[in-house]
Amino acid sequence: MKVLLINAPFPFEESPTPPFGLVSLAGYLLREGIEVIIEDYIIQPYSRDRVKKVLREFRPDVVGATAVTMNVKKALSILKEFREEDPVLATVMGGPHVSFDADGILKNNPFVDFIVRGEGELTFTELLGHLKAGADYSGVKGVSYRRNGAIVHNEDRPLIPDINILPGPARHLVPLSRYRALGFPISMVTSRGCPYKCIFCVGARMVGHRVRNFDVGRVVDEFEALSRMGFIQINIVDDLFTANQARCMEICDEIVRRGIVHPWGAFARVDSVSPQLLEKMKKAGCTALCFGIESGDQAILDRIKKKTTLEKCRIAARICREAGIEPMMSFILGLPGETAETARTTMEFARTLSNSYGFHVLSPFPGTEVRDRADEYGMKVLTDDWDLYDANHAVMDPGSIAPEEVERLANWFINGITEYIDDLEPRKARGEALSESDERALAGVRSFRFNRTLILEELIERYTGITNGGGRDALLLDFVDYLARAFGLSRDEINDQVQRLLNHNCIVLRSDAQGARVCWT
Repeated sequence: MKVLLINAPFPFEESPTPPFGLVSLAGYLLREGIEVIIEDYIIQPYSRDRVKKVLREFRPDVVGATAVTMNVKKALSILKEFREEDPVLATVMGGPHVSFDADGILKNNPFVDFIVRGEGELTFTELLGHLKAGADYSGVKGVSYRRNGAIVHNEDRPLIPDINILPGPARHLVPLSRYRALGFPISMVTSRGCPYKCIFCVGARMVGHRVRNFDVGRVVDEFEALSRMGFIQINIVDDLFTANQARCMEICDEIVRRGIVHPWGAFARVDSVSPQLLEKMKKAGCTALCFGIESGDQAILDRIKKKTTLEKCRIAARICREAGIEPMMSFILGLPGETAETARTTMEFARTLSNSYGFHVLSPFPGTEVRDRADEYGMKVLTDDWDLYDANHAVMDPGSIAPEEVERLANWFINGITEYIDDLEPRKARGEALSESDERALAGVRSFRFNRTLILEELIERYTGITNGGGRDALLLDFVDYLARAFGLSRDEINDQVQRLLNHNCIVLRSDAQGARVCWT
């Protein structure tokens, strides 16, 4: 079997990382003898011509797409175009959104053949075996499909008891150099599962309440390999990395023992950290921990089943700062019971905890308790336009504050950041002295914008290079001139950006009998 996996696009502003779920699935498929490629349309521009090209060159038997709620419509539109180009191609979707909206997806999208619900490795591989053999798939656990016009949901597949049976992710299948160029981090996981039951989160329903761990040695092996890939940071994206403090300390001790030096961050709960743990995490290279605080109102925290207190939030922020780790605090506006007063309280509380915090608007994703029991919480889902489920739009009426007011408060915060960033360049142009942090922010914005254009307009792919007779220096001069014309920027600024790409191993200069050119690594 030949399988094409698709990572549907969503905005660069969401700071995407290499698609961990897809590369993990691909790693398992490869081990099982299945030929796999990944089309990553976040950093590879999508077009109908590209669809035709990949079908012509790879000739897949099955195309599968993953999606979260905010990009599920885009994933569906891409699958539809693949089916239109190849009507006999089997199509499969997986991921959190479709796992809990299988009925809606199959009912409204006749070009989708199968939904893989929950963990995908075993289910998708078994489904592929049945498709290859032309066998009946009614016994494949975890699959939804149509039969004689009716939608069928096979029984759920139990979660994988020991996740150490899974091979490592096949990250070589995605163009990592473009993520490096954009300055984005790279992700890994050390466990699956979350023991908590927050009503706005679908994580535990996807991967279970029991935390299943990868072996410490395997975790640090992967961490060590990632530390050599040139990314600015490694993100440990477990639902709750600090669920088991003793295990976290063991991982940190092993990182230190091996002498691995690389910045990293993780997700934590305010009641799952201690001074002793944070000291070890800092020594092992942890620079930031992200805490989902959610609200500055205790009654709302209790209502959403967060099982934390405001005092625990204060303590966690303080001991992080004392350990030299940046506490990054995340809040949700529009939760059950939200009022104008509680929203203001939350925004004021955020400022007392940390300099790093952000506000999102509640998105009632399929599979969440707040969506399934909206009436009981006195709330109302306003729309199923999944494009609006980006945590920036009010898609739910809390019942005690106008949705427009929730969105206005979130936008006030977001617009403040945007205005600050947009003002840096004019301030520098006026000769105003910027702080060190402002200079770093401005440099980061310039690099991001440069590389975003470089990727989306495929400027490297369109560069023809030089013919024989010129060496490395001649190629660099010509490439810089080419980009200076394309961007309308000075050669000095372009040269700085090109040197950064070379230094971070994002691009390479290659030559052969026909000449010399620049390529992504």
